[in-house]
Amino acid sequence: MPIVRIALVALMLVGCSDASDSTPNAAAALAPESAQSSTAAAEPARDPLPVADPPAAVRQAGPTTASSVTVDKATVDLGFITPRSTINHTFRITNTGRIPLKVMAVKPSCTCTTTINLDGKVIAPGATLDVPASMRAPASTGQKQVVVNVVLQGIPNVVELRMVGEIAFPVRATTMVQGKEVPYVDADSDPSRVRGMVKLKSTDGRPFLVRAVQGQPPMIESFDPSKDAPRSEYQVAYDLTRLPKVPPYLVIETDHPEARLIDLRVRHATTQIKPVLSLSEFRANAGCVKVGAVVGMDIEIKNLGVIQVTSVRSVDPRFTATMVGQTGDSKLRTVAFTVVASPQAAGFSILPVVITALDPVSKRNIESELLVLVQVDP
Repeated sequence: MPIVRIALVALMLVGCSDASDSTPNAAAALAPESAQSSTAAAEPARDPLPVADPPAAVRQAGPTTASSVTVDKATVDLGFITPRSTINHTFRITNTGRIPLKVMAVKPSCTCTTTINLDGKVIAPGATLDVPASMRAPASTGQKQVVVNVVLQGIPNVVELRMVGEIAFPVRATTMVQGKEVPYVDADSDPSRVRGMVKLKSTDGRPFLVRAVQGQPPMIESFDPSKDAPRSEYQVAYDLTRLPKVPPYLVIETDHPEARLIDLRVRHATTQIKPVLSLSEFRANAGCVKVGAVVGMDIEIKNLGVIQVTSVRSVDPRFTATMVGQTGDSKLRTVAFTVVASPQAAGFSILPVVITALDPVSKRNIESELLVLVQVDP
């Protein structure tokens, strides 16, 4: 199997120092995550930020280098990452100075990343500290960065440990924007991109067939499925002007067993999504399902506090959505639900599912829509 690279998923560690050793840089790293209201969620950044490779060595300010460390591969490129997979990596920090260094804090910058408690650990001169980190990839595709900082007593600068990559299905879908492949459709900066081409390429080299684009027969460049053998790469045309309105996602169906439905976010003036609840994803990909089959799904919701999710329901009468339960805490809650399609739902749908939560303080209901992408087979 060929080795394939993925675009960018990163891991940030943020820490803190005690009052006797606090510095402006360390204090900034120790600041809590940006407060996310339980009643509002902003649209994600439209373009990924470039990842600057941090310096491999961090030294104490001043003429002496009594306190210094080096990091073995401070930025790790993970390549392509399967949606909702878990990535584990261990960073190594070496004390290259002349005095012991104490770990003051190791803190991930987002709830998708976890580390072990290393507070109080001492790195002797010449010794190396292992910093394990585990990141759960989101369901949505595209470039992602998470940064984690380690604060060491006596080192005024935060030690940054990063993992970078791209969340992608085993069949990767990209369009061209200014000569660069991107995993979305950018019809915002250039509205003419409501028409264009999508490149489909299997990251595992496996040949596959393209079944549909937005539920319609595909228009494939230089390929006749009645004559040509399946390939591992295609150019597929799309035209969103043929639809009643520009959809928030462009969805392509293939016969690859691990990439039955592939979605690309459509960036357009009319497709901004602003849910009231702080949903970790704006859509859930159910894949290809059978009529009457019970499909289990879940969605993570951030910063609910004391608010409890009470129900999940389908807006489309051709589907039934039912809440199964919820787990987690005030910072991150996972809500499990099922979706069942009736015979009338055959074909492709972007199904709005309403999540209802009760605020016990105000006694009012809060609702947000989650889009479920689904291809229903008879």
